[in-house]
Amino acid sequence: MKEVFAATLQAWAQQASPEQLRAGPRAADLGGRTVVAAAADDLAASPLFAYLIDLAGTDEADPSDPQRAQLDRAVLRGIAEHDRYTSYASAVSRLLTYPTLTNRLGRALERALQTRAEAGIDAHATPAIAAIGATATEAWLHLCTTGVLREHRLLGFLTDLPNSLADVALEMATRLPRIVGLVHEHFRDDDLLTLLQHLADIPEAEADAGFELALADLRRALDADHQDELMPALAQARNGFAAVEACDEARHDAQAYAAALDAIMAFGWSDPTPLHDAVTRLEAAVHQHRAWLSGGYQPPWNWARVHAETAWLQLSMTLTAAAEPLHDTCWYHPSQALAALLDAYQAGRSFAAHTNGGGPRGVEVLIRPAIEGTFLRDANRLALLDRALAHDPSFADDDAAQQLHAAIHAAINTFNTASRATTSGAGGDGLGKDLSRLTAVLHHFGIEDAASLVKHAPPHLQEVMESLLWNDEVAQAETGNIKVERKLQELQRELAESSDWLGPMGGPFTILLRQTMLFLASRYNIGATMGGQRTAYLRSSGGTAALEKPLHQDYFEWLSQGPLYNTLQAEPINRGRGRADVLVRFRNASFCVECKREQDDATRDGLRTYAGQAAVYTDTDTAFGILLALDLTTPASGSPDLFSSMWVERVQREREDDPRYIVIARLPGNKPHPSAITTPAARP
Repeated sequence: MKEVFAATLQAWAQQASPEQLRAGPRAADLGGRTVVAAAADDLAASPLFAYLIDLAGTDEADPSDPQRAQLDRAVLRGIAEHDRYTSYASAVSRLLTYPTLTNRLGRALERALQTRAEAGIDAHATPAIAAIGATATEAWLHLCTTGVLREHRLLGFLTDLPNSLADVALEMATRLPRIVGLVHEHFRDDDLLTLLQHLADIPEAEADAGFELALADLRRALDADHQDELMPALAQARNGFAAVEACDEARHDAQAYAAALDAIMAFGWSDPTPLHDAVTRLEAAVHQHRAWLSGGYQPPWNWARVHAETAWLQLSMTLTAAAEPLHDTCWYHPSQALAALLDAYQAGRSFAAHTNGGGPRGVEVLIRPAIEGTFLRDANRLALLDRALAHDPSFADDDAAQQLHAAIHAAINTFNTASRATTSGAGGDGLGKDLSRLTAVLHHFGIEDAASLVKHAPPHLQEVMESLLWNDEVAQAETGNIKVERKLQELQRELAESSDWLGPMGGPFTILLRQTMLFLASRYNIGATMGGQRTAYLRSSGGTAALEKPLHQDYFEWLSQGPLYNTLQAEPINRGRGRADVLVRFRNASFCVECKREQDDATRDGLRTYAGQAAVYTDTDTAFGILLALDLTTPASGSPDLFSSMWVERVQREREDDPRYIVIARLPGNKPHPSAITTPAARP
């Protein structure tokens, strides 16, 4: 940059007011457009790159003016070539405040941003280049979500990333989860979820990737029209936020969403204490998160996230105000009670439109029936609503009151109490459905069994069961590992197809399943120094194949040190006319673990041949078992990852009514040192 122009710019900065510094210089402040255009390329390469963005963004010359074209070319050159991260980030943040400029640059700007993004994921990228690539990707995201650019190239860039993540610098990898999550939020390409799952394998990105996966589950729940769509997504979202909390206790955003979901779930319970507790936790988390972010720059593409947390807080506080009149036996001030319930009713119907960009669905499915049922079950309250609509203008002109009134009378004319009870699990559009407030019960038992439970159990027992299941199965994560929790949920969904999963079977087997997965996770990572002779069977041993016995002993010792220590037996006889390797005996059920080694074919089809033996041990007990297989076929390119090495096999023999469910857990042996692993050939 010419010395004269540098001195002029410095003189302007010294005399400018704070408002002028924030707005940036005008060409007239620096000697005119001719002088500015001549210095544009020097500005683009200098630490004052942001001032070039201001000058181009405020230039109002005719589109054909050569000096304006010179400014635009210099901006594009800076976006494509500038090599100082801090000044690049400042310039890009300024660029996003000039929509006229970004529209003018159009496709050329997209090419420049894409070039920087691609450079940022290159295996040889320096930390500065990787950080610039992440900033360029964020700007690309903002321009796509605001309609300046089409999203197709951004989606193509991101969905091609999973195979490149191993070589991506941390400066890019740690910022990708939030970018990918926001792109999924706007464009709903589910290939992005695969990318997030891969990002969760990177320790430094694990919490952010898990948070974005949980938000994706929450969006799926908010989109739900019916209970059978809502419950799995809602439970998975809540468990995902719990896993993020367990992974990183400072994640106030995860705490906020978790508390908000707890508040939604507790609305409608006769005891308002859980609702008040959840709202208190939500308020604290939101305030802590705001304090954490205060004073720092918040890019425009992230503003919606902050507003969403506030919307959850407002909804939860509205529900808190409505909880008391929802259950009061008598309304001392009927107009206040009606107003509180109508506020909650309207909030539930409109909430998803503010936070999810669509019509009110998932939250409405949870809140609406509880409020409608209050009036449906109590003729006095319905009479108060009728009178308010007939004689009180403040209610007669209220859309929420009209909608509530119409829904209640339509239900009265269409259904009787018995039909409502028997069809309560059929969807999200019936009125006063008891199942709509029992999310965890539905998630655990399924619609048919949950409907039967609701039909025969008194309301207070339903609430006790809902509270216990929500807290014990949905609203907590024990491992502190986000991917482990998601894999466990996947396995549980498959195992729940068995009729044996209900009652006293599923919970105990989940404990064994979690301990088995944690055993695999430990043994995948453990090295020779820490493992010593006890885990020598996992390492290459000069051509001598490891035996099953060391695996059996190591696994049994692992279980003995955990919560199952007093339930274990080693090699009990008379089990399916044979000897099981490990028996885990609970009060009402027992499970067998069979240990094997495989030297030839450790694929899914190859290991399935052993599932028959594991199934025999279930002949007189619950239909679940585990096959723990030591894989001695590890190729030079390395073993499959942990999450590809656990799956459910169904074994059903002739003349057998129901299948047995055998979880196969594959543990790689003969593991070479990581430095000896070769890169597998690229997939076509």
